[in-house]
Amino acid sequence: MRTVPASLSLCLYAVSGVLLGGAGLVACSQGSYPEPPFADGVGTGSTGAGSGTGSTGTGSPGAGSTGSGTGTGSIGDGSTGVGSGSGGGAGVADGVQPEPPPAPSDEDAGAAPAFTCEGLDSSQPVVLYLSADDSNSMSSPVHVRELLRSGSAPEPWQVRTYEFLNYYRIDYAPPDEGELRVEPQIEPGEEAGSYALQIGVRSYDPPSPRRPIAVTFVLDTSGSMDGEPMAREKATVRAVAASLSEGDVVNMVTWNTQNSVILSGHVVDGPDDPALLAAADDLSASGGTDLESGLRVGYRLAQEHFKEGRINRVILVSDGGANVGVTSEELIALHAEDADQEAIYLVGVGTGPAFGYNDVLMDVVTDKGRGAYVYLDDEDEAFHMFRDRFAEVMEVAARGVQVELTMPWYFKMEKFYGEEYSTNPEEVEPQHLAPGDAMIFSQLVRGCDPGVINDEDTLTVRARWQTPLTHEAKEASREATLAELAAGSKEQLVKGKAIVAYAEALKARTSEALHAAREQVIAANPGGDPELDEIAELIPLHPLY
Repeated sequence: MRTVPASLSLCLYAVSGVLLGGAGLVACSQGSYPEPPFADGVGTGSTGAGSGTGSTGTGSPGAGSTGSGTGTGSIGDGSTGVGSGSGGGAGVADGVQPEPPPAPSDEDAGAAPAFTCEGLDSSQPVVLYLSADDSNSMSSPVHVRELLRSGSAPEPWQVRTYEFLNYYRIDYAPPDEGELRVEPQIEPGEEAGSYALQIGVRSYDPPSPRRPIAVTFVLDTSGSMDGEPMAREKATVRAVAASLSEGDVVNMVTWNTQNSVILSGHVVDGPDDPALLAAADDLSASGGTDLESGLRVGYRLAQEHFKEGRINRVILVSDGGANVGVTSEELIALHAEDADQEAIYLVGVGTGPAFGYNDVLMDVVTDKGRGAYVYLDDEDEAFHMFRDRFAEVMEVAARGVQVELTMPWYFKMEKFYGEEYSTNPEEVEPQHLAPGDAMIFSQLVRGCDPGVINDEDTLTVRARWQTPLTHEAKEASREATLAELAAGSKEQLVKGKAIVAYAEALKARTSEALHAAREQVIAANPGGDPELDEIAELIPLHPLY
């Protein structure tokens, strides 16, 4: 589904294991690291054709043979494609994170050819299709925040820049109800002929009152959840309880070695329903993990109490210590398909703790489940996400949003801080957008020659989507000349660039990059934006600052 156009240069690493049900390819830009897969045990084998890492072990060391992998992936900020192949290698014990493969050197990859106008067709504009991942996938910056506050340096593969743009709020004016607003902004870059380009696709504000909701909790109560993870899980249930209204329906199943149905079709009497709060208080941790069984029971309950026109969500809460097999992926994907009725989407909640947290589990299931992915670094974060940002995490305003960028013929995408982009719309998966939310696309574009850039040439951004219940096809667009955009507002662009600078400095892992990012964050914040204040406080906590 996520493939790489042959004309695009990128580095590929094969990955395999039970989490993905086979080998795949991780695409990354020059000098970046792909996110390594790991579960109960992790193996690294020697590379085969196409290069690759070996398959995972299960909690204890094991050996395997080398393998080969082939496949396709799309460019962007560490996105994962699909592929086939096999691999093996030595596994490492539970909780040990593997070293990511080294970034390829210039000698390995070869120097990139200079971008010139030679061979470009001046009659053909550049048309690209963009994805920033689901706009409410927001785990990476919170996981990173917990690591920084504990005095640890996050690894580059733990930093997904597009999730930083999702988590930190960049405010755009809302459109009319039922519509989307498309807002491109540009600013000349440091080098002649380059431009920082940011695109916001803003949904309408949440309606009040909201639709009724049916929530199915699938709660990890295995032994590894003891302590802080369990406290964060209980806080998740309490935060959701605070956001419910009279008549909403709650189901709850816990899973460890076995699973237990705690609530089935329970109709709450309003916020902070006593029976739901009591169920949260009674949660405890023990035993092993059987995610497969817990998910099956959870989806069965969600289906039993499904009602058309109501928000239907499964909320999976876990420290990420379990595997998700192919069968589970197919189960999740089946219920997340948008057929003639609104689907049952899955929201993933990672409880940590930060050290040894297995990000792969939640990343896989929420991608299949087409829902939000959040991480909790403390109990207050549960209320921030499931009370203050409830509609953003739980509701859908626009289904299958596809964003198309059309630029003059002399431009190319120099850097892209989203998940993926392509010249082929079928290679970029459309994403859902929540009410009151915005998809943010940040990129650097460059002209083949500063002398051919014409300020009167136009740039067009078009968003196509479907309404969530009736599946009506809709479209919104904005066309403007480069001169008009350059003279326009920069408020959102300035904050977006500061957020990107923060994330990219974490990947660079140098004192120089961290100091420069902090200076940019402070300069972007004359009005005391609390989120930029937080970022400015976090950067000096990095051990390399």
